[in-house]
Amino acid sequence: MKTKTVPIKACAEVLPGFSIKTAVVHDPNGTHQIILAKHLPDSGPYRYKKEHEIRINPERPVERYLVSPGDVIFISRGSLNRAVLLESIPDPSLASASFYILKLKKGVAPGYIAWCLNQDFVQVKVAEIRTGAGTPLVPRIDFSNIPIVLPSLGTQRKIAEISSLMAHEKMLANRMRQEIERKHRLLGRKIIRSLRRESLVRD
Repeated sequence: MKTKTVPIKACAEVLPGFSIKTAVVHDPNGTHQIILAKHLPDSGPYRYKKEHEIRINPERPVERYLVSPGDVIFISRGSLNRAVLLESIPDPSLASASFYILKLKKGVAPGYIAWCLNQDFVQVKVAEIRTGAGTPLVPRIDFSNIPIVLPSLGTQRKIAEISSLMAHEKMLANRMRQEIERKHRLLGRKIIRSLRRESLVRD
């Protein structure tokens, strides 16, 4: 397959997230896990952790809002509209109304679509269609019609692999930065303690 330009809707069915009228409250006996924007990593795919557990008991049919590993979710509300690949999640899980759910079609690599939607040329289009001042919203129909570049499946997979490696590198760099900052704070405390002891001796 040659590289072509197609609308997002040609690559995936774009579905809304599950809307909850009240505040989301964890129910230990809940039947479904719900994924919230605050659960997402800064980069790379989403992997469920125990601290993410928020179970609910939906009061209406939820089949339309169920997500599976390999789906891509896109933050549709606010001004930080990015895509995240779902890598590991409990079964069953729902994506909240903060997201659009992308159910990918045959011949489309999930990792590539997540990467592609986060690139500048798509993000510029997203910013152009975003509406509202308080909590901006990306209209689903307009989003579905944004054109993206779709290469062969093999090329998609290669790009997805590179994207995954880059995300891992970023994670390691962030950990290193945090460790350096921690050591700097410890060194600062040691210096202050030493100066205080020196001051007491002189007094």
